[in-house]
Amino acid sequence: MRIFIDSPLLIYLNASRSPELRTKYENFYLSLLSEHRAYLDVLVLDELIYVSRRKYRVPYDVSIEFIESIVLPYVEVLPLAAEELREASEILRSSNVKPSDALHIAVMKLNGISKIVSEDRELDKIEGIERIWLT
Repeated sequence: MRIFIDSPLLIYLNASRSPELRTKYENFYLSLLSEHRAYLDVLVLDELIYVSRRKYRVPYDVSIEFIESIVLPYVEVLPLAAEELREASEILRSSNVKPSDALHIAVMKLNGISKIVSEDRELDKIEGIERIWLT
């Protein structure tokens, strides 16, 4: 099964300083990768780098190394271009979601992905999208 990984899980993996929380997120990530084929778009990576630095003070080089060693070998990056923007525009007109989430959903829809790994509950309102998060 195909899943889209949103930035929160990756941010927590990159920035967590608590061994207990880090283990929890690592186990979740490994479980997802063992059961699904994972995808994201470049905007997720932008959010990962930006939020890790701004909120958790993770240096850019640490985030880049995390992406190169923990994300890119296991998760495919899908394109984000004009077609995705057109689809995201339609989503924004019909749903109350953030523009970045509309872009993620557009990428998902255009690539036949219906499950997203995210803690963002507003995604539960999107028809045809199933949100997965830690229980």
